[in-house]
Amino acid sequence: MRRMVRVHLHPIDGSIAQAFIERLLMFEITLCLDEKDAKEIQERHATLLQAGIAEVVVSNDSDLQFEFFPEANTIQVNDSCSIVLHDVLPSGRNSGLVNEELESIWNSIEHSMDGNASHYWVAESDVVDALVRIALHQPQLPESMDIAGRRRWSTQQTHHELQMLYNRTRAGSTGQFMASHLDQPASPKITVVPIDAIQQGTRPSLGPLHNVLVECDGHGWQPTSPLRTAMMVYLAGKLNG
Repeated sequence: MRRMVRVHLHPIDGSIAQAFIERLLMFEITLCLDEKDAKEIQERHATLLQAGIAEVVVSNDSDLQFEFFPEANTIQVNDSCSIVLHDVLPSGRNSGLVNEELESIWNSIEHSMDGNASHYWVAESDVVDALVRIALHQPQLPESMDIAGRRRWSTQQTHHELQMLYNRTRAGSTGQFMASHLDQPASPKITVVPIDAIQQGTRPSLGPLHNVLVECDGHGWQPTSPLRTAMMVYLAGKLNG
């Protein structure tokens, strides 16, 4: 009988850690947590755990340890690999996940905003997917690697897209739709930058992450969540937080 992978993580607050746990519980894994955290997860995901696929135990004995944000924007794995997150669009709060430029765009959501700074947005769900693949396959990890999206967005493009989604959401909550709210505007023309491109500009190097994920399952770093969807999830978290 194949031994289940044992995964320890802490802390469990924050939308990324919570989404990571929820995804892990869909696989044959043993989730090793502190006593307080284990009780919380057992209660929150009782129905999922009753399926008998994964189990939650109180233990520090694990194959992989994930520590969320001991440093800003960094997930530490086994004290030997630092995963640095860039331009994540989170679904909720995460203590230690910092993006001042995204906060600036949000704070100007009802006003105009210009700017050509580079952003490589990535959905929280794609970040979590990468973490799950690492946990399940236990690849050889480098000392550090970066996670970011593959498409460059300017500040102005990001603000325009978020503002459109924000205005549509507010109109939906009040029922005060106008024709402009009901239109389905085209997304900005954003070009995918190849992972191994020589001229990447300001984008973090995605080669180490891609190689690790290829080792996991052969598919590499291929974010699948549409950025418009990720932005809607981000806005929902802001409006409901």
